[in-house]
Amino acid sequence: MGGTTFGTLSSIGSDLSVSVSFNIANELLEAAHDEQLASDELISLVLGFAIICTAVQSRLNKALDDRRKSAIAAARKRAQDEVASAKAKLGPALGSLFDQGFVQAAEHAAVNELATKRSGLDFLALVVNILQRILVAISVQLLAASVRAQQQSRLVRTVALIGLAIFFVFVESLTNRHV
Repeated sequence: MGGTTFGTLSSIGSDLSVSVSFNIANELLEAAHDEQLASDELISLVLGFAIICTAVQSRLNKALDDRRKSAIAAARKRAQDEVASAKAKLGPALGSLFDQGFVQAAEHAAVNELATKRSGLDFLALVVNILQRILVAISVQLLAASVRAQQQSRLVRTVALIGLAIFFVFVESLTNRHV
């Protein structure tokens, strides 16, 4: 998929997420009010589920990374065995031509093959990722609604909402960093 298409789809997904999360948050607030559950308790519950989903997502990503490393190690082992076989058949001089490049090509092919084969684990990781994003978006909407409900001053509400937005953008930038 091209960069422009991906960017457009990502933008649409982001817009839908905000719109849907706003409506879900309103429904949750109304349901909490009907059940006499404080908005702070509701926010805690939704954030708790978001944290649980984040932990599950982290574990699934580790399992996917372990699977990738295992496929690379197996491909490396097969390639090294084939290089050793080629050295035995052709002699060390000609066999050494296949050494590193052949092993790296085999590793790259294994990663590409793994990328084309999606498993249930990949699907589960995607579903958990979507659920986690939705829960965080709902949490933001609930926090914003809480600020609007608890602050009478428009200036205080505006500053609190800007602070809330900055906080979540900061947290998102930290979670998307790769070390």
